[in-house]
Amino acid sequence: MVDVIDIIERGRAAHAQITVSTDALVPLVFQRLEGEERPEQLDAEELFLACACALGDATAIATFERRYFPVIPAALSRLALSRDEVAEVEQTMRMRLFVASGPGAPPRVVGYAGQGRLGGLLRVAAVRAGLNLLRDRGRLDASGDGDLEDVPIAADNPELAKLKAQQRAAFKAAFEEAIASLTPRERGLLDLAIVKRKGIDKLSAIYGVHRATAARWVTSARDNLTRAVHRILSAKLGVPAGELDNLLPLVESQVELSLERMLRSRSDEPTEG
Repeated sequence: MVDVIDIIERGRAAHAQITVSTDALVPLVFQRLEGEERPEQLDAEELFLACACALGDATAIATFERRYFPVIPAALSRLALSRDEVAEVEQTMRMRLFVASGPGAPPRVVGYAGQGRLGGLLRVAAVRAGLNLLRDRGRLDASGDGDLEDVPIAADNPELAKLKAQQRAAFKAAFEEAIASLTPRERGLLDLAIVKRKGIDKLSAIYGVHRATAARWVTSARDNLTRAVHRILSAKLGVPAGELDNLLPLVESQVELSLERMLRSRSDEPTEG
């Protein structure tokens, strides 16, 4: 059994400036561990910081933003967003991460933490929020078919314009292969959450797990899908994954735009696994 106090103390050793009490942290750490298949592998430093943020500790939130928020403008720089709109996305991320999503539910940052991928998850979530903002303002066709041309990009990104013009087929093939590579449970979760619009409480009831576990499963499924697209697209284009870094926000945009269309076409896939 994982020692919750040990996790907290190891995290505190890395963040001595954060003085949140152990008693306040214990319930959040316990909640995060519920349903975790390999709790001993969780990143104690990341989990400690996330739980302190969830408790509203100003020092923890400032530390989190200093460490992770620089990925937001970097990711959104490829989309046609103004400086004020980027700031709006940052504020959206603060609300989503640090404010409880419902009665008895911890802020989402707790569910995201512990796997050493907070930066990547935040980048994907920011791109998703940026796309939603574009949709809300009529600058992105929400009813489109997920083609690369649907995504407005900044005028000073010729490499993205080239990708949009030349790599549609490569992306579509990579996305289809990535969907097929997911486990049945991951495809089922994404189908329920994205296509059928089921909330976390409904998903937790369907799968018989805590709502925090269901939320974590959905996040993990989306993350696995995006990383699979990155890996497969890199192979199809014949370039190292690192050389695609400037294009990844656009790829992540396309994952979001394509998800509903592709999963809807696979609606007969099994939802349990």
